[in-house]
Amino acid sequence: MTALWIHVPGQDPVPVRGDVRLTFGRGSGNDIVIPDRSLSRNHAALECHDGAAVLLDLGSRNGSRVNGERVQGPRPVQAGDEIRLGRVRLRLEAEAPAPVPIEEAGPSPRSAYAVRVDRLRNLRTGASAAPADGHWLEALTIVHELSLDLLRAESLDLMLWGLLDRLFAFLRPGRGAVLLRDAEGRLCQVAARSSSHGREFQVALSRTMVEAALERHEAMLVNDPLLDPKLGRAPSLIRSGVTTLMTVPLEYEARVVGLVYLDADARRAPFTEADLQFVASLGHLAAAKIQAVRLAEEVAAKRDLEKELAIARQIQERILPDRMPQPGGFELLGANEACRQVSGDLYGHWPGPDGRLWLALADVAGKGLGPGLLMATFQAYVQAWSETCADPAALALKLSLALSRRTTPNRFITAFLVLLDPASGLIAFTNAGHNPALLLRPDGACEDLGAQGFPLAMFAGQPYGSGQRVLQPGELLCLYTDGISEALDAEGREFGPGGLEAVLRAQAGADLETLHHAVCEALARHTGGAPLADDRTLLLVRRRG
Repeated sequence: MTALWIHVPGQDPVPVRGDVRLTFGRGSGNDIVIPDRSLSRNHAALECHDGAAVLLDLGSRNGSRVNGERVQGPRPVQAGDEIRLGRVRLRLEAEAPAPVPIEEAGPSPRSAYAVRVDRLRNLRTGASAAPADGHWLEALTIVHELSLDLLRAESLDLMLWGLLDRLFAFLRPGRGAVLLRDAEGRLCQVAARSSSHGREFQVALSRTMVEAALERHEAMLVNDPLLDPKLGRAPSLIRSGVTTLMTVPLEYEARVVGLVYLDADARRAPFTEADLQFVASLGHLAAAKIQAVRLAEEVAAKRDLEKELAIARQIQERILPDRMPQPGGFELLGANEACRQVSGDLYGHWPGPDGRLWLALADVAGKGLGPGLLMATFQAYVQAWSETCADPAALALKLSLALSRRTTPNRFITAFLVLLDPASGLIAFTNAGHNPALLLRPDGACEDLGAQGFPLAMFAGQPYGSGQRVLQPGELLCLYTDGISEALDAEGREFGPGGLEAVLRAQAGADLETLHHAVCEALARHTGGAPLADDRTLLLVRRRG
């Protein structure tokens, strides 16, 4: 099957290649998120396999349609089909809709009438240019209808096609298009109509007219463009025989979100300043609607994301231990403080072979939901392998290989893995690219346990080293993430491992809860109470004296 492209209003086109399944809906877990209230959270899916594409409705509230027909089961689709999900119209195209072509040729100042669109809306048009009273009544009806559209909860796609249909009914141009700026500021055609070719029309604009609309907020009217020494060389105008054209910014509260383009050939009388003013008034209403809908979509998407992040945080809190075990002769404490709703840090304990206990502290590169999901995967792998693995280096290698198949190259996990034997006090450990652990002894000495290999999933297949120590009575092992060591004061100085070590020394005889509280207080003093810039996680292991 030739590569297809899905065009969603207000979004970049999405390619569909090979065997793939794409889901659509309001929920952030979909492949293509469309924050329109007419869509269900999980609305529809497009499946491609063996050169064929089918659309499936996923039990949505407002249904899915292909070329106007309700989708009841798997519905084959192909390039040129119109897909409606709720009120949103999607286009399935054989190639990506490119940004609107910009031609260097532009009208000279003598041949073009240009005026700022905000001033144009307030101009009193001369009587010679004004239409008959009956025509203005029709214009008032159109303005009234478009005003009502502002109050309806319909999609931008439907509103913009409605705007274009009304302009054609009133002004009777030969061709027209509505163009919106995408996330990169490029103009993309979202609705187009031609009186002779239906809707198969791709507008091409001169750079002069684009800059006038987007940068100077100017509406522009050009009659007899082919007589203009510059614009008359534009290939698109030469081919179409255009004799009158206009561009009007879609502007509201000094923001231009796109423009309207209309043209006609010699069969229509030239556009007038009154026509330009009328289009500017409708464009103002449309721009207000566009900005209101986009703001509402952003608010709704943010609200949905916050709900989903809150659920993710609840799930993650269940992954983190409620309390650490206290094996005979040892004290353990773990604590996590997330800088966002979902943490990319993790600490935990798992049963090991022969009565031993696995402990781990880990940190995923990045922040937010993605790292949080990868950390849940890490936890699941350790849970699955802990009781059958007795070698930290071997476990690190298995984790690195498995995680590399579940993440992107820019995602990796630094981790410190410990296998504790409570009976003998022996700890076997592997530091996979993590901060050096601190091993404090009662006599004041401190040993750093540095890295013995790369972070997990960074260079899958690379072997790891390991080390062993026998914790003596009174000795404390401290594992921490860089959210603690890299916390900054007002002058940009880090708390550092030295700051952490100083707190642990000062509270050497205190219980672990008191130690943790002292670390939090020292960090608050150092940062001046500033919000967390990174997750902070601490794991303390002490052999009782």
